[in-house]
Amino acid sequence: MSYLSDKHSELASAQQSSFMQWFGGLSFDKKIVSVGVSLTVGITCAAVAWTGESTERIYFCIRTPQNELRCVDNHNRPYRMTLWHWQQWKKDGMPTTIVPNLGISPKGLVKASNPLKPLWAVGAFVGFASAGWMLRHLQDTERKLANFQTVAEKRDVAQAELKAREQLLDDYREVAIKEVKLQSELDLIANDRTVDIQKAEILGETEILITQMEAKDAVFEAETAGMTEQQKQEYVNFLKSQKTPYLQGSQTLQGTIDPRDKVEGEGDKGAIVEGEPQQIEPTQDKPHDSPSPTLEPLNRILAAKRSTLIVGGTGAGKSVTESYMLTKFNERFQGASVWAIAQKNDSFCGLDKKGRVLLFDPLEPQLAMAAIDQVYNIYDQRRRVPEHRRHEFDNQPVRLILADWHSQYETVKDEQWFQPYLKKISTIITVGRELNVCLIIDTQSFNLAALGIGDSNIRKNLYIIAQGNYNVEADGTVNDSYGVLYNLITNAKIVEDAALRLQLKERFNELKPQSKQLGQPLIFISVDPMQLDILPDITSYKPGIKPAIQLDTVSPEYLDNLLRLEFDIDVSTTNINSPLNQTTNHGVDENTSDDNQASPDIKLTEIQTKLVDYLKGKGAKTPRQIKQNAGSKFKGVSEAQIREELNLLVQKEKVICTGEDSYRLVD
Repeated sequence: MSYLSDKHSELASAQQSSFMQWFGGLSFDKKIVSVGVSLTVGITCAAVAWTGESTERIYFCIRTPQNELRCVDNHNRPYRMTLWHWQQWKKDGMPTTIVPNLGISPKGLVKASNPLKPLWAVGAFVGFASAGWMLRHLQDTERKLANFQTVAEKRDVAQAELKAREQLLDDYREVAIKEVKLQSELDLIANDRTVDIQKAEILGETEILITQMEAKDAVFEAETAGMTEQQKQEYVNFLKSQKTPYLQGSQTLQGTIDPRDKVEGEGDKGAIVEGEPQQIEPTQDKPHDSPSPTLEPLNRILAAKRSTLIVGGTGAGKSVTESYMLTKFNERFQGASVWAIAQKNDSFCGLDKKGRVLLFDPLEPQLAMAAIDQVYNIYDQRRRVPEHRRHEFDNQPVRLILADWHSQYETVKDEQWFQPYLKKISTIITVGRELNVCLIIDTQSFNLAALGIGDSNIRKNLYIIAQGNYNVEADGTVNDSYGVLYNLITNAKIVEDAALRLQLKERFNELKPQSKQLGQPLIFISVDPMQLDILPDITSYKPGIKPAIQLDTVSPEYLDNLLRLEFDIDVSTTNINSPLNQTTNHGVDENTSDDNQASPDIKLTEIQTKLVDYLKGKGAKTPRQIKQNAGSKFKGVSEAQIREELNLLVQKEKVICTGEDSYRLVD
């Protein structure tokens, strides 16, 4: 072996013996024989040392007062001692009652039967020690050899695996070559058959054309039979100048190449306009550009077989949009089955009278989950239907409305019994499209983690409708809910194209003043092509909401003059019919940009003020981080309450939701 250092070599040499060097040089058979001889010597010496006595002994008796000799003790063992001890006892003064046991020998003396007993014992020790030493050396040698044998076995196994893999690759190569050859032959045969078929089709068409030409010639010959050549020429000229039923107006066969010869007529124009409407081909790179209110975004996804997420802050008009969609949906599909789980006792266009609106009770939340069970049971029945019969479900849609789902989820998200319902919701979102079983989720957050759906990729399976609005209540309360909409259209996970996000942001800034002036919400849909527009007034579809009555009997100019002349009130800059006439009392200037407008009327609660102070200079934080790091500031406030307050700050454009349940202050 190779030594690590000189000291290592010196110590190893000091521990080696000449005997073991000699033993190590023997063959394995001789080593075994040597070990056997040593063991035999040890066993023999031990057996000899075990027998006989190594010293001379004297047996004696004790004379009792009754003059009897007692030569054994109570255990019937004879009295005896070594000759040396007997002599020493005599020197020290042996009692007269001690006499030799004449029954054993004349003097009671027994000679030693094995005087070399210690030497035999030493021989036994040397034999056993030598055998053990040689066995230990043999074991160490076998251990070293075993390491090499293990490596050699691994090498042999690896070589065998490589050889087997090489054979498999060769076999696979041969199979692949045969497959390629077979595919090539099939392609050649298919091409040959295709060429033959095309040739046959061309020949057939040629024969048909030739037959038609021959038939036309025969007809012409029959029509001109008996005519002279001059009469035939005049007949041909007459046919060329004759109007055909395929031409209109003043067109002739000779004049069709004249670009000034056009088809005219009011009836034709009307037919063209009515039969061929102008096609609008929006692209994903450019959002819709119409500034006027339109229902096109909602109508595009009204009957879509995909779950829909309606997002917006408080007062954004989500319930109104939901009522419009539900009304049109029921008109289009008479056999639709719709259920709803809601925080508020809304009618949902008559669903409450059918018993299909389940009111969510925080004290007994499991009762409302029966709607999820009902819809999932329908889904479970439909998924067992064969594929060729699933078209029957096209006119039998099933929808489940989860109204204010964020607050419901926050109430029961930690309950163990609620986890199977999350799996059912996820299954309906991802698989229910083909079976026409979908969800309509109404919430204030587009963060899927806040809705109980952990995988953000599921967002790709949802159509997203986002709304933002601005209105002033009768008591002067301002409701500005554009924040959630702005965060959504500027989120890279929702709008992946950076150029499209910039265009949507510009369009948002363009439409926001118009939305405020009209009092109508902005709406965004994630369906390709993405679209951002202003919704018209559809409050008539929502029971309990009366649309604003416009004073259309007199002009705004007349009312302005009346107030100025009769009451000395200057309202030249105020539109009486505008829903924003109340904002003049709050100092909002519509001529300034949205970024420069202040919101002095938006008051913050104590918790919201603490949240704004905490987020200053700290970047994006989640409600859990805020609760952990600043627990002293928010004693008695739960994580869910912090999240709700942050969402309210988002609506007030004080905070931006950066996604994944994190928030930061507006720059």
